[in-house]
Amino acid sequence: MNWTFSIPAILIFILLLAFSMISLASFLRLFLGFRKLEKKETRMDCFPKEPSADELDLFFSPLERTSHWFPTIASLAMLLGLLGTVIGINTAFGEMEAQKKVSLEVLAGGIKDALNTTIAGLLVAIPSLFFHRIIENKILYVSELIAKDHTKTK
Repeated sequence: MNWTFSIPAILIFILLLAFSMISLASFLRLFLGFRKLEKKETRMDCFPKEPSADELDLFFSPLERTSHWFPTIASLAMLLGLLGTVIGINTAFGEMEAQKKVSLEVLAGGIKDALNTTIAGLLVAIPSLFFHRIIENKILYVSELIAKDHTKTK
């Protein structure tokens, strides 16, 4: 199997790798933070008295802003995968046109680049959307826990 890729495909892979690392690092930071907030002692330290809606908004808004990057990363990853597909197929047809003959090797190389960038884009996009859903659920869960903490103490 030939593991060489075109320069545009390599650049797309590098961007997708960066998106993947950003997505995973953001998810882990948020997820671990929410795990701490699931402990009642931590919540009571953060909110010793019942928080107002404004205080909760102030507390959760940075977390929500961070979580909104996941769908953006997913969309960009899918679009970069699609861009790689278009570039790969365009390159293959351009090379065949330059050679003035149809060559299965050239076509296969272009399709390989096209499919690999599409696969890489999906491998970044799917987990990013999954991360977004998990964090959104954690935000709801922890806000419900905070509300329950203070309704029990009344």
